[in-house]
This record gives sequence, structure tokens and C-alpha cells, in this order.
Amino acid sequence: MIAATVSASKAVWYLTRGTGAVALVLLTATTVLGVTNSVRWSPPRTPRFVLQHLHRNVSLLSVTFIAVHVATAVIDGFAPIRWLDAVVPFGSAYRPFWLGLGAVAFDVLIAVAITSLIRARLGYRTWRTVHWTAYGCWSVAIFHGMGVGSDTKQPWMLALVAASVAAVGAATVWRLVAGWTVWTPGRVIMLGGLVTVPAALGLWALAGPLQAGWAPRAGTPANLLRTVTTTSSSASPVTVPATPQLVLPSSGTVQGTTKLHRLTGGQAKVVVSIASMGTPKLEIMVVLKGQELSQGVSMTSSSVTLTPPQGAAVYRGNVTGLSGGNVTASLSDGHGDEIQLILALQIDSLGATSGRMAIQTVASQAA
Repeated sequence: MIAATVSASKAVWYLTRGTGAVALVLLTATTVLGVTNSVRWSPPRTPRFVLQHLHRNVSLLSVTFIAVHVATAVIDGFAPIRWLDAVVPFGSAYRPFWLGLGAVAFDVLIAVAITSLIRARLGYRTWRTVHWTAYGCWSVAIFHGMGVGSDTKQPWMLALVAASVAAVGAATVWRLVAGWTVWTPGRVIMLGGLVTVPAALGLWALAGPLQAGWAPRAGTPANLLRTVTTTSSSASPVTVPATPQLVLPSSGTVQGTTKLHRLTGGQAKVVVSIASMGTPKLEIMVVLKGQELSQGVSMTSSSVTLTPPQGAAVYRGNVTGLSGGNVTASLSDGHGDEIQLILALQIDSLGATSGRMAIQTVASQAA
């Protein structure tokens, strides 16, 4: 059973890597084919509609491969990536910025694909405006792959990225030269991207992903930076230094502020922003909404966020108990860890807030 589980995990991991690489090729092909259509070029004895249909089909195929890439990354479970992280950028516990770029590229690609399917209903100008973002989608996807991918340093991946940049760069030059009569904003943006994107990518890669220690700097959670043994091409063992796993404190003191925001219709919102005084430092935000009372609100909805130091998962949940300054909340990091947060707060007339907190583990992924 254990061997089967390990084999399945490896298969999903390889599928994630493979679909990511194929998606890059398809996105590059889509971009180049889009340029050939925009300059109205087609091979001899080949009707233009053939390239138009090919461009459309390759675009849809790239969406399919990216969807599989996203699904396998979430299902694999090694990195704390949620389904929400695939479409809502920069909220992931795993390399939030670089994974967020992938979400941005995916959202843009979906928008381009949908508007292309309903182009007749949108009108040419709206469709063209959305379609221009495809160039940015490709650029963002390149940075995402280099920032997150485990194969970034592999020669074949570097060659693939270089070939993709060269292909799109050549297509962009072709698009700029073909029929150039006036300096339109679109052409100026394309020219700027042609100069800056390859240069920025190369300089950043040399200073970032291609250097040692990129994983922690990219935002890899501390609990994933544990000691592992791998085998290099020469079969020599390589040991990655361990980083201790974050452990939430069971209790501590907190300080911060509480503010009342009056809304329409007699409604109000109370926002409690506090931070723990110990190590690790935890930032806690409690938001209560409801009917305004003489002192506070009669709660009808709530949200609670507990943010550990950078690299660890954010806990989110709701208030389950409220009595004066005593707050109880159930939180989850979205990856199997659930906690109960208990706050005993004192709030003065100016909103200065202090008190104590207690954290109880309800469920743990490591258990």
C-alpha cells in the first residue's frame, strides 16, 4: 500500500511538471499563430481559415493542459496549494507571488478563450482589446514557470524557455514591421515588451531561480524545507539543510486596535487588528458585522484571519462565540490543520486593544 501511494504521488508530480512544460509550448504556439493571423499570412495553397482554426484549437488545448497542470498541482498535496489559488492570485501559502502569476495568466487565458468563442456577440473592438492581453499572459506565464518550477535549472527547461522567448520575440518583430504606418499605443507597448521582457527575465533568472537558496526566498513554507536526500546524475547524495517547522504558540499576549465603521441602514462593522507579542509573531484580524448597538454591534456575520510569519499558511474562519471582549473562533489553513482561537480582550475608549490569546489544535494534517 505504501509503495503504491508513493508511485501514485510520483506519477502526479511528473504529470504536473510535464503538463506545465507542454502548456508553455502551446502558449508560445498560440501567441505565434495569433501573430500570423494578425498580419494575414498563410502558407502557399493554404487558406487563411486553416490557420485561424488551428490558432483557436491550440488555444483551447493550452487551456486544457493548464487545467490539468493546476489540478495535479493541487491533488499532489506536497505543496499547500488550494483550488482557490488557481484563480485568485497571491493568496497561496506556497510561493504566493510566483504562484499568483500563474493564476493571473490562467485568468487572462480563460478570458481570451471565452471572448474568442463569443466574438460575434461582443463586437470586434471589445474582442481585440481583450485579445491584446494574450501577450501579457504569455510573459506572466514565463515568469511563473521560472519562479515556481522544479525544473528551472535543468538544461532542457532553460533551452525550452529560450526557444519560446526567441519565437515570440521574432513574431513580435514581424508584427511590428508588418504594415507599420503610425505609432499606435499597442505597437508602443509591444516594442517596450520586446526590449524589456527578455532582458528582465534573463537578469532576474540569473539573480534568482538559478542561484542557490531560491526556494526559501521564493516563499516556500518552512515545513517543506526539511532535510531530504536526492540523487544527482552522478549518484552522489545531496542533502538540503532542514528548516524547523512553524509551531503555533498555545497562549500569549496581544496588542492592537479596534475600530467601528458605520455602514448604511443602521449597520456597522467592528474591525479588531491585533498582533501577538511573542515569537513567532502572529497577526490576527477579527471582523464583526451587524446592527449597531450603543456599544458595538449585534453580530450577524464575521470573519477571522490569523497570519503567521511569511511562508506559513494563513488560517481563516469565523467567530463561533462572542461575549463582550471574549471571542472564540474556529480557523483552518485550508490544508488539513484546524485550530480554535480564544481571545480575551480589553478595549479602551480610544480603541486601544490588549489582552490574551489561546490556541487549541482541533485537527492536524501531520497527525
